[in-house]
Amino acid sequence: MKRIMCGAAALLLALLLCGQALAAGSAEPVRTFVYEDTLYTYVRLEGIDSPITQVEAKIGAQSFPASSRLETVRQAGFPITYLLLVDNSNSMPPFRAQLEEFCKELAADSGENTRFILATLGDQFQVVNENVPADSIGEQLAAVPLDETVTRLHTCMNSALDYFETLPRQGTELRAMVVITDGVQYDPLGGVPHEELLERLTHSDVMLHSLGMGSDSEALDSLGKLTESSGGIHQVLTGSLTAGTAAKTLTDAAGELMVTGFDLGGQAAAGENQKVSFTFASSGTLLCRGKAAVDIPGEEDGQTAAAGDESESAAEGETAAETSAGADESAAETSAGADEETAGTSAGESGESPEETSSAPAAVSSQSQIGGGGPEDSGSQTQSGEKTAGGSGILPAAGIAAAVIALAAIFLIVRGRRAKGAGTKTAKDSAARAENRGAERRDASAPPAQAAQAQDTAAFEDTAFAETADAGIYMRIEAGEGVAIPGGNTLTLSGELLIGGDASCGILLTGAAAPRRAARLFLEDGFVCIEALDAQVQVLVNGEPLTGSRRLRSGSCVSIGGREIRPMF
Repeated sequence: MKRIMCGAAALLLALLLCGQALAAGSAEPVRTFVYEDTLYTYVRLEGIDSPITQVEAKIGAQSFPASSRLETVRQAGFPITYLLLVDNSNSMPPFRAQLEEFCKELAADSGENTRFILATLGDQFQVVNENVPADSIGEQLAAVPLDETVTRLHTCMNSALDYFETLPRQGTELRAMVVITDGVQYDPLGGVPHEELLERLTHSDVMLHSLGMGSDSEALDSLGKLTESSGGIHQVLTGSLTAGTAAKTLTDAAGELMVTGFDLGGQAAAGENQKVSFTFASSGTLLCRGKAAVDIPGEEDGQTAAAGDESESAAEGETAAETSAGADESAAETSAGADEETAGTSAGESGESPEETSSAPAAVSSQSQIGGGGPEDSGSQTQSGEKTAGGSGILPAAGIAAAVIALAAIFLIVRGRRAKGAGTKTAKDSAARAENRGAERRDASAPPAQAAQAQDTAAFEDTAFAETADAGIYMRIEAGEGVAIPGGNTLTLSGELLIGGDASCGILLTGAAAPRRAARLFLEDGFVCIEALDAQVQVLVNGEPLTGSRRLRSGSCVSIGGREIRPMF
């Protein structure tokens, strides 16, 4: 009974530690596509405090280090193409003012690389303007009559996806459709079924967002399900949610996505629905992983995909053989009178997943420049973003150490009591034995999932993937009036960056009253920090006075004598 209770306590502790690690961070690729032999991903990262310094993509057995910086969409200047699909039905005139407010605010908050296409839905899908200047959106919306008596909502959305597939890609743009409607569908011809449109949106390279108006909750809920299937944002205007706030919510969410690319160099296996996993790390420490599926163009897609399936089947067969061998070895050791630790270890080995244990990233080339805080080719892409919390089950080093110590303590207690009753071993002997074999059995003595996590993390840290400490963090400085950046507003922070009026400062405050050296930006434990250098000069961070030093978040507003900067990293 005591042994059962101790085992249950050990399992509970391991699960608790795993749960804490899983809650630490997550990566959700919202769009992944191949463009000109480069794999791009737009990913939503949550719960990550450490700066991301390395990113890698893995397709099958091949690993590709990031070939471009990891940066937010906001830092990249919003490379987004928005198709504003406006409901042109005669039930929309009461919402015209809100419609115009939303679109104007969306255009004002978006960046220099954002493109707007204005289209309407009603009896059919119609493109009004393929390239609307941001400052004229209001005027063009005012010209939309809002008088159609037929609303083929699903059919028009499906036609909009067809339109996107014929549209040449503008570089690495993120494609998004924003449907603005009261959600009511009136299609005498039946049109595209909800389930069919839902399936297409799930696999489309176009991200759907929606803004609902009116009070038909059933129709708006249906629209919301379509939006959620695409990973987009569904909002409904109410008394507490204004059109301007809804637009800001959308641009903020889009701007916080992270984007980077991986040069495939023609080395990746071509085919449809290829599985790809992304690894995000900070100075050699694995933070999280994300999974997606992507179409990789090639002349022999069918043969390549078949070869990939055969390879996967062979790998699964090899895995089964290894698992069987591990189980047989465990049984042999147990029948030969092996102690409990050995039996438990063998059971852990037989439960390991080869996909987990072989996922250590390869070395990152010295040309790969990754920075961050912590983020489609043709219409043939398959999108299947999967949110993976806590690095897909990979436990951070601190969690592993805590779990090993706790399990070792419980193990010693059990062995000590057995030794006392039987007189064959002492607790000291057991401890020495466990210590001598700890390096070999540490991963396997944990529960199967934890063992895979420990092995994956150890393999990760043993590779040349770890970045040198002086690599720094890439950032972009948004500067207001009275601020000049002699070296340019994009840089890699590796030492310190002085802010002031002195010529030696990297961020130069102009004007006669500019303080000589007011503050400095620097790295500490992988975080971007700011420190006030002159007690006579007030430095504000997000409106609060700065005393001493503090950590910054990407986009924090630093104000010195009315001059503002925003470090984006």
